[in-house]
Amino acid sequence: MRRSRAIVAPLMLLVASHAWAQEPASGCAVAPAAMRAARIHAAGGPEALRVESIPVPRPAAGEVLVRVHYASINPVDWKLQEAGRLKFPATPGGDFAGEIVALGSGVVGVRCGDRVAGIVDQREGRGSYAEYVTAPVTEIVPKPSTFSMAEAAAYPTVTVAAWRFLIKGTDVKAGERVLVHGGAGGVGSVVVQLAKARGAYVIATASARNQDYLREIGADETIDYRAVRFEEVVREVDVVIDTVGGDTLARSDRVLRDGGRLISMAGVPAEAVCKAGRIACPPTPPWNVKEALEGVAPLIESGKIRIHIDGSYPLADIVAAQQHNRAGNTRGKVVVDMGAATRDAELTARDEEIHEVTIPLQAYLDGHATGQERHFRRAFAPDGLLIGIKDGKYSQRSADDYIKASSSGRAPRDEQQRRRWIRSITVTGNVATAVIELDYRDMKALDHMSLLKFEDGWRIVVKAYEASTPTFESTRDPSGAM
Repeated sequence: MRRSRAIVAPLMLLVASHAWAQEPASGCAVAPAAMRAARIHAAGGPEALRVESIPVPRPAAGEVLVRVHYASINPVDWKLQEAGRLKFPATPGGDFAGEIVALGSGVVGVRCGDRVAGIVDQREGRGSYAEYVTAPVTEIVPKPSTFSMAEAAAYPTVTVAAWRFLIKGTDVKAGERVLVHGGAGGVGSVVVQLAKARGAYVIATASARNQDYLREIGADETIDYRAVRFEEVVREVDVVIDTVGGDTLARSDRVLRDGGRLISMAGVPAEAVCKAGRIACPPTPPWNVKEALEGVAPLIESGKIRIHIDGSYPLADIVAAQQHNRAGNTRGKVVVDMGAATRDAELTARDEEIHEVTIPLQAYLDGHATGQERHFRRAFAPDGLLIGIKDGKYSQRSADDYIKASSSGRAPRDEQQRRRWIRSITVTGNVATAVIELDYRDMKALDHMSLLKFEDGWRIVVKAYEASTPTFESTRDPSGAM
C-alpha cells in the first residue's frame, strides 16, 4: 500500500493583503531583513540559476518596494544572462505583480497596500525573480482589476512590446490586413488581440497545436507555419508584425502590398528591401511602460485582451520555468509563484506539491477578487458541489450554478477592504483538503474545500461552508463610519 503523507500547512499569508507583519500607523508594513531570490553569478543559461537568501532592498528616491506575488519569464531574461549582460551577481527578471509595502522619498500617487504590476530593468542586477523588488514609480501601474496576480505579472513586457510595434510603430488602422508571425507567443498573442481591438483583419502564424488558440483570441485566419509557407497563401497585407526573425523576416516583404509596413522585434529587415521604396520599414519606437500599460487598460477591463498562462512554477523551480520558456512554442506566458499563499507556513512537503494544490485554491480566490468566470472554472471540477449553512439556513447547489451567480465580470467595489486567506492545507495521496477564510464587511465565512487530483491537475470537488452576515454593530467602523 502506498504510504500516505499528510501535509498540514497553516497558510496565514493573506492573498488579497498580507499578514506577515503588523502595519504601523503609516500604513506601510515592516519588511523582513532577508528574502529569497533566484541568482546567477556569471554568464549562463537556466541551469546556472540558484535560489539564495539575500537582503531585502530599500527603495531609493522615486521608488517603491513591492512584495512580489508573481514574476514572469520573458526570452530577454535568459538572453541577457547567457550573454553576460547583467551586473553579476544578478537577480534576473523584468515583469512582476504584487503589493507596495514601502515608499521611497518623493513618491506620490501611490500608497502602501496598492496592488501593482510593472517592469524593472534587470540589467542593473536587481530583477523580479525575488520575493521583493524595488521599482521606479514611473514603471508601475495599478493591477488590472479583471486580472489575477499571475496574469498581471505576465502582461507588462509583452504588452509594452505589442503596443510599441503595432500602435506606435505601424499605427494600424481599422480595416487593414495584419499578418502576425508567432501569434501564439507572449508578444504575438497580445499583438493579435490588440490589432483585432483596433478593427484590423488579423492573420497569424503558429504551430498546429495553437491554431484553435489563435482563433479563440481573435485571429481571422491562421497558418500552420510548419505545414504551409505563409507567402504562398497570404497576399496584399498592409502590415507585418514579426516576432520570429531569421528566414521568416526575410520572406515577409513578399506578402505586403505597395506601401505596406514591415516591422520586426526579432531582427532588422534587409536594408535593400527597405531602401527600394516599395514598402516602409518604420523605426523602432521608444520603450514607454506607462503609456503602453495605461493605453491597453480599457481593453483589459472590457475583456478584449487576455493573457494565457502556459505554466506556473514555484520559485524553487526557477530553472524549469526558464527552460519551459526557452524551449520555444510557449502559448502565452510562464509565471513564477513567489509563494504568496505559503510564505509563512511550516511545510512538510516540497514546494512543487504545495504549489500544485494551491493553484485551484488561488483560482477560487482570484474569482472572488476579480469576478471573472474563468478563474472560478479553473478552480472547480465540472461536477463540483457546494453544501453549506449561511445565517442558519442550509443550502446545496452545483458548482456550475455557483459560478454563474458569482461571475459578475468586475471586481467588488470594496475589494481593497476585503480579506481572504488560506488557513490550512492537508494532502494525502491524490486527495487534499483546505480551509479558506473570507472576511468581508457584509460576510464572514469558512470554506472547507475537498480537492481531487485529476489528469490535468487538482480541482475542488466539494465546498462545504459556514457563512454569516455581520450585524450592524459588528460592521460599524470604530470611528463611527460605516
